[in-house]
Amino acid sequence: MRKLIPILLIPFLAAGCYEEIRIPTEDKDPVLVMNAQMNNLEETHVVNLSVSRLSKVEPLPGATVKVYVNGALVAEAVERAEKDAWNRTAYAFEAEFHPGDEVRMEAAKGTFNASSTAIVPPEVAIASVDTSSVRMTYLDDTSEYVQLKTRFKDMPGENWYGVDQRIHDVWEYFDEDGHVIPDYIVSSDTYGSIETGFDPVISEGAGKTSGSDLGALLSAENTYHCFSDVPIAGQECTLRVMTYPWNVYLNDYRYGLLVPEVLEDNPDAWSILAGMPTKVYRECFFRLRSLDFTQYHYLKALTNLETYGTEMTFLVEPTTLPCNVEGGLGFVGIETITEFSYARFEREYEPMDTIYY
Repeated sequence: MRKLIPILLIPFLAAGCYEEIRIPTEDKDPVLVMNAQMNNLEETHVVNLSVSRLSKVEPLPGATVKVYVNGALVAEAVERAEKDAWNRTAYAFEAEFHPGDEVRMEAAKGTFNASSTAIVPPEVAIASVDTSSVRMTYLDDTSEYVQLKTRFKDMPGENWYGVDQRIHDVWEYFDEDGHVIPDYIVSSDTYGSIETGFDPVISEGAGKTSGSDLGALLSAENTYHCFSDVPIAGQECTLRVMTYPWNVYLNDYRYGLLVPEVLEDNPDAWSILAGMPTKVYRECFFRLRSLDFTQYHYLKALTNLETYGTEMTFLVEPTTLPCNVEGGLGFVGIETITEFSYARFEREYEPMDTIYY
């Protein structure tokens, strides 16, 4: 029994030898964060401002945001409310951007002062977009796609690109006499998903393969569909991307009814619209985006962070994200987008009693 006493004392002695580690909980040196993603096609642009603290990010209302184009003041952004903007404050302004323009933004409030300068990238022309229906097999799973073959010529010098697609829908509702009700015309722009891993240029040599390729499954996807011109420098190129049929064609039944503004607060809106004859117009656009290197680097870093970081564990290794904001943190990017319409559809629907979800 005496031999057991020293052994039993060991845990108590170990518990008494520890060093207290103090974790700081107070906010130190808050930083102004400025983020914006703009392009040449839109006239209204949004800059988001936040304050980054030790354990949280807060919105920053009441700031002054000035926008200069080629050294001339063109706008002062106006604060506006946005849904789900719990950690940022949105500031909107109107301006036109053209390739080669130097755009500078200056944000200030109290002791916070930050600025960012971006050059609008050159515009690239799309020669053609050809479509076809294909079936592809990946990891023993066969799916149907709409294949988009896009032909363009790389511009001189070093260039960086991105691709996506925009779907433009217009819904018209008719009265009993067959006339379009002006207040019941509603439109929507969505960005249909595309698969770029099949094209070696966009995937930069890491395209998907058929069969049970575990390496392809675990590799980082090109989430933001951006690529450099290294494989195609100065040449004509044909990109091959895929999109699912429901991102292009109109369904045979009403799905995802668009609700006019006059009925947004009406709880019976969908029942009312389902009982009205409808015509839907859809136009599909392929978009080729010209980027500068900073934005290309930023999107690639985000892809790696999202693929190998928070999706696998809450312990995320330090990742350097490009920052082009002086006096703060964040990223301000401007894209030059070329759109090419490759499909148009329209469909009429008779009144119905059941809405499909």
